[in-house]
Amino acid sequence: MDGWGEVSRIPATARSAPAPRGPEAPPITALLFDSTANLLWCGDAQGHTALFTPLLQENTPYRHMALYRYTKFRLLGAASPVVQLLNHQRGILSLLHGAVGFSLRRGVPNVALTAALWPAADRAAWAGLRSMALAYLTSHDLVVGGAAALFKVDLARPTQPTRFAHDGDVALVNYSSKLLTLGRLGGALEVFDPAANKSVKTFAGHNGMLSDLDVKGNYVATCGYSARMPRYGLASAAVEYMVDPLVNIYDLRTMRALSPLPFSAGASFVRFHPKLPNIVVIASANGQIQFVDIHDQLVVHLYQADLTDAAAAAGLLAAATSSYLAHLNISENGEFLCFADGYKNLHLWSMSSSTSQNFLNFPATLDQPAIPDNIVAALDHVALDDVVPLNSVGMPYYKEYLASNFPSDLVFIKESARIPKQVTDACLRPKTAPKSAPTRYHYDKAKYGARHVTPLYVSLKHAHGKTGAPSTKISSIPKFISERSMTSSPVAGGRAFESESPSLPAFATFHDFNDIDSDGASKFNAKTDAPGEQTDSTFQYKPDPSTPVPPCYGKLDIHYSRFGVDDFDFDYYNRSNGQFAGLENHLDNSYTNSLLQIYRHIPIFYNAVTKSLMSEYLPNDKKTIHDRGNPLGTSVLNELGYLFDMMHKAGARNVNISNFSLILNESDIAKNYGLLNTDDGKSLDSRELQELVVTFNKFLIESIVSDFRSQFSIDVQDLSATHYELEFFAPSGELLDKQYGSQVTLDLCSPPSHYLNRGGFGNRYTSQHLTKKNSTILNYLDYSLNQHRLIPASMNTPYEVEARQLFIDLGPVLLINLPLSDQEFDQIRSFKKWLVPEFYTVNSANKKLTFKPVIAQMNQRANKYELQGYVCEISHGLASCKGQHNLVSYVKIRSVSLGKDQWFLFNDFLVMPIPEDEVFNLSYLWKKPVVVVYSNSEDHRNQKFSYFECEMFRKLSSLNDGILYRDHFAYGTRQGYKKEYELLTRQEAPALGSLIAIDAEFVSLRPEVAEVSYTGSRNLVRPTLLSLARISVLRGDPGPKHGVPFIDDYIMHCKPIYDNLTNFSGIEEGDLDPTKSHKTLVTLQTAYRRLWLLMNLGCVFVGHGLKSDFRCINLQVPRSQIRDTIEFYHLPDFRRKLSLKFLAYSVLKESVQTRNHDSIEDARTALLLFERYMELRASGEFEQALRRIYSEGQQLRFRVPE
Repeated sequence: MDGWGEVSRIPATARSAPAPRGPEAPPITALLFDSTANLLWCGDAQGHTALFTPLLQENTPYRHMALYRYTKFRLLGAASPVVQLLNHQRGILSLLHGAVGFSLRRGVPNVALTAALWPAADRAAWAGLRSMALAYLTSHDLVVGGAAALFKVDLARPTQPTRFAHDGDVALVNYSSKLLTLGRLGGALEVFDPAANKSVKTFAGHNGMLSDLDVKGNYVATCGYSARMPRYGLASAAVEYMVDPLVNIYDLRTMRALSPLPFSAGASFVRFHPKLPNIVVIASANGQIQFVDIHDQLVVHLYQADLTDAAAAAGLLAAATSSYLAHLNISENGEFLCFADGYKNLHLWSMSSSTSQNFLNFPATLDQPAIPDNIVAALDHVALDDVVPLNSVGMPYYKEYLASNFPSDLVFIKESARIPKQVTDACLRPKTAPKSAPTRYHYDKAKYGARHVTPLYVSLKHAHGKTGAPSTKISSIPKFISERSMTSSPVAGGRAFESESPSLPAFATFHDFNDIDSDGASKFNAKTDAPGEQTDSTFQYKPDPSTPVPPCYGKLDIHYSRFGVDDFDFDYYNRSNGQFAGLENHLDNSYTNSLLQIYRHIPIFYNAVTKSLMSEYLPNDKKTIHDRGNPLGTSVLNELGYLFDMMHKAGARNVNISNFSLILNESDIAKNYGLLNTDDGKSLDSRELQELVVTFNKFLIESIVSDFRSQFSIDVQDLSATHYELEFFAPSGELLDKQYGSQVTLDLCSPPSHYLNRGGFGNRYTSQHLTKKNSTILNYLDYSLNQHRLIPASMNTPYEVEARQLFIDLGPVLLINLPLSDQEFDQIRSFKKWLVPEFYTVNSANKKLTFKPVIAQMNQRANKYELQGYVCEISHGLASCKGQHNLVSYVKIRSVSLGKDQWFLFNDFLVMPIPEDEVFNLSYLWKKPVVVVYSNSEDHRNQKFSYFECEMFRKLSSLNDGILYRDHFAYGTRQGYKKEYELLTRQEAPALGSLIAIDAEFVSLRPEVAEVSYTGSRNLVRPTLLSLARISVLRGDPGPKHGVPFIDDYIMHCKPIYDNLTNFSGIEEGDLDPTKSHKTLVTLQTAYRRLWLLMNLGCVFVGHGLKSDFRCINLQVPRSQIRDTIEFYHLPDFRRKLSLKFLAYSVLKESVQTRNHDSIEDARTALLLFERYMELRASGEFEQALRRIYSEGQQLRFRVPE
């Protein structure tokens, strides 16, 4: 038995080119060497039986055999696994769970024995078949055993089965002389006499179950499992099974057991050698194979099978992982053995000393297709009109797949087909005319202007028409605010531009889209009645030949002037009339904007996240900040809550997600998932962007659930969880186990075509005759939620297990990811109204959750789900092009005033209403839904938002505002720190309208990016990235502590700082480093929460340049709570705004900022300027004083004398 090794390995059940997201190749369930022909039989889990024949490879340095498929067939139409294969002289017998088939070796079915052929009393017992046996090859008596009975079938008269006097419970059947050897499900071996119709002897071999049984002469070998007792005395615990390390040997002549064969690896398969009866081949599931002599157990030959995936071992996959061994079998001549693995591969082994390529000594000749001789002889004289079979033309020897074996993923269906564009005359016209007859074209003066004339340069800013009137073509980029004329009207909600740049009139928040014409232009969007009126294409949502992708879906850019980002007109892009905030791009991870907008407008989600802010979560210990990589001292839940609250308070002002993006950048989980993107999606193609937002959706929900659990010990998984039930069944139909689970998001799967078309003619027609029916997302949901699959046998389960998944309940929010391929999206576009506005969920009698578009009004068990919104990918180029794709979102928002719902489009900072028909139109090739959100409209938690209002905020019982009244230093209190502030007391608790002075200092984390042309002009692409470094807050109300600071926080920075900006911030090197600083360092979360509490408590903030400060802090303070001295001391006739240093000199007659900036000094100066402003206003002298200040500033060039 020396020299055994692998000679061939093939993917026996693999397709030629499986679809990327199609079904996997079915696992191998049965193997058998043919006893008559040189064939190897292979059955799979879908009911197919394939035959392979060997061919020895010549001129190779090692022995190698190639297996080629002889034929392949399916016995029955249903996809039932092939349990066992059995040789017969005239063909092959196949055992399925409920049928026995007899087929010729060419694959032609001969007999199919199903339960329908038997009497009614035997039909139920026939359903659970497990094994069969023949006494010899030419025998007609077939013995079939199952869970309920033991049958004998006469193959000559198969319609008259004989039922033995046996209770069933049979797992394995084999013949030994005139006796049957029956392997019982409980692990026992029973010897049964079919002639006497009674049991002769029963051996208690294994107390668990049998895994294999083989007979040779009078010897029987079995292997199996033993049941392990429940641990810790729990009677209700599940029974565990372990593989027995022994092979039991029985002698049927003496009816006793012999000495067992030890096999420490655990015997899962056993076979007697067909030529050497004293040799037993034993194999374990982990691939160990052993040849043992039962009469001399010291003679052992041990081998280890290579069960790694060949593609992984060759470097084609990520890693080569080991699998399991199954279905061991030996050829008739004893020179080959075969087995399968978990990768659906068939392994063929042989001895190196063997030179045979046959599985048996005298194989029969295989049948081949007959080709008529007269056709072959006339091949050279075939005319074009002659009818000649194609198979009469010979083919050369080949090994590779032919081109006619068309890959399944390249099948083009008529629904995804498109009529090609018509070829125009311009395309047919040659690019270069023949030299002999050159084509001359008339010069178009109207198009190109007068010839030989150099036009004067006119900038776009001052470009006018020929009549002197402004050009009627408006740019899609609005003017900078600083470029407007002095006579422009500074409207906050809707812009009314100056005559040089007319634009759209203001309009209501919720429009009635019955006023939209057929061309997609609404009355608020275009006015063409009066001459000279202009249309703006920015908000066009209908495609046209010149713009296949409408401009409102385009990628937006923020443009920067010399005054920075504050000069960009964000209000131009917001058409919500002060209701809803847009989110800025040009930030790290700005691809999350579209998804965040949807969650912001789901009441149950918004309320749960913002309510968490009532409690305090401010970790400041070194273990959390340094060791766990959380330098901000915050969490995803906290930052999302602050962001949602800011989006509400901002109204129609733009909001940036910089703080939320920081926690993503610091998260190790986000880094491992590849969720970080710092180039605004320019490095992503369509597929990468789709996978990125789907992965982020899962990360976001899982992070929120995890943060609620770790911070507050609250489980909020039920907000979006889908609850399912898993049932595991044995091949006999016995329920093995039942488990329950849930998942927070759902990945949608595309159903196969037969599932979508099962409403057609029925199963008696092929798939090409099925009637095409319209499908919706409900069909996809039903298929994705309720599935079943077969789990192949393994070390723990020696038989296949059927797993059924039933979803039994949905949460108030249903989050659906669509990780589909382009072909699957093409199929979705072919359906009408695939995305439904609403549906109902109904629990059937078997707890299965079903989806209905409509229900009866009296059904009280139904829940109504409405589409809340979805994230959509917009493609501006090919799917493989990077940077040509962006994300938008459609969100349905309830109008309290109008009493109806309105759809809005959110494209970063562009916000506009959009018709419902456009939302549900998925026919565009450039439009792909990625994440879809439905919500239970009947759940009371989804009815109303709970916003933080200043009048009621302090009365909230769950509010924890203790951080305002205590120190909370990062890494604890430092030695030798200088305290320049006095904490608030509860007697000084801020009230509604309390006056506080504030000033902030910043450092630069990243330099600005600018473009400089050859002419010297400079264009700012990205401004410098600023981060909060110090915040100081002073008491502003009259009293003994007027002007005394109560907050002076330095913000800890663990990462390198690009520039401390010491001349403007006063921050020295090392001031913010927790390992070097002696300042009062706090985490960003601590400082932010203090400001957030003061804002919600209704405090009024006094400062200088607060707009830019709050923007960098990412705090949206209502305008009614801001007193900005830079705006008070500004004369509208002048563009210049005065600095704090000059105002202190001119108004207060004080010198400030003589050295470095100090935030306490700057806040106190701003407070004094505000008090002086109130005094001048009260006396009526402010206008005169302001003009004097500007006059003095012009004389001094607005600089303070040294």
